[in-house]
Amino acid sequence: MTSRIETLAEGVTLYLGDCREVIYGLGWIDAVVTDPPYGINHSTSHGASWEGTRIAGDNDTTLRDDVLSDFDNVAAFGTWKTPPIPNCKGCLVFDKGPASGMGDLAFPWKGSFELIHVRGNIWRGSRDEGVLRGHVQVSYETQFKGLGDRESRSHPHQKPVSLCEALIKKLPASATILDPFMGSGTTGVAAVKLGRRFTGIEIEPKYFDIACRRIQAALDAPDMFIERPKPAKQESLL
Repeated sequence: MTSRIETLAEGVTLYLGDCREVIYGLGWIDAVVTDPPYGINHSTSHGASWEGTRIAGDNDTTLRDDVLSDFDNVAAFGTWKTPPIPNCKGCLVFDKGPASGMGDLAFPWKGSFELIHVRGNIWRGSRDEGVLRGHVQVSYETQFKGLGDRESRSHPHQKPVSLCEALIKKLPASATILDPFMGSGTTGVAAVKLGRRFTGIEIEPKYFDIACRRIQAALDAPDMFIERPKPAKQESLL
């Protein structure tokens, strides 16, 4: 059930609701770029306001796989602890940097990376390295302060905007991008900064509101060299 819809600009629509229900009412989606529940029953314990909270549907990969099953082209963050998304074509590594990674403190290496599982044939562009690193994402929580390279996290699993930009740049400029697990809206920020059409879904009202603010801020500060693409026919992506 959708309890709220925000259309922030032409081709940029956000839904507050359960993605398992919302996705069936959406129009054509070309690709999904998302950070779904990993299926590891994670509970964060870093002292922020979200300490001890658990991500809905994180007990296994059922929610992730059910939601993504209808989409051919997907880039989904994940972990080595659970299987990749079905029909995974390849895997990228998200290098979180030397300041990241807790995990088992008796293990003499930090868990300072995550994976990005990719499937589909829509991805294109130069053949870059498979290890990606976004801008510095500080680990502490502060109030929303803009979209700079030193933006702090508003969500316990928030990814750097520049990392999501690197993924989205491998999609055709006319592609409509969906994030069914939108969280604080990082994929949407990256999409609109690149002039892409974006649909986001988030079930938690707190993070939905944050996503609306962050994406609107990105829309209010457009890149003068990027023009929002016109709606494209499906066959133009083949």
